[in-house]
Amino acid sequence: MRLDNRRPGTSTTFIDSASGEHILQIASDEEGTLLLAYHLYDDCGALVAECALDEPPFGLTVHSESGDLLLTIPPDIGGTIQYRLYGSNGSLLTFSDGARTMIYPFLRMEGVGRSWARTG
Repeated sequence: MRLDNRRPGTSTTFIDSASGEHILQIASDEEGTLLLAYHLYDDCGALVAECALDEPPFGLTVHSESGDLLLTIPPDIGGTIQYRLYGSNGSLLTFSDGARTMIYPFLRMEGVGRSWARTG
């Protein structure tokens, strides 16, 4: 998913349909500022990293303890993010290497509104 093609006021939210938890949200506020929130779990369901809806830390890479790449945010807004999203029960919901994406049964996506409050 590219980060530079977001229209102001839009969002994409990846939801674990088994628990209803929002795993990853990519949004743009009314001024067009890119915002990101996540709850990243590993394949055992352990929480590895989380972030409230805020401007993304460009150049961030998050790995699980076993070495799985969970999230990569490119160093600039023109790049694509890569992710491997697990639910809190350890089930693989989706992954993307930036070029192709696989979606599994327990992923639900929404593209309207924001559900996490921006920090700061």
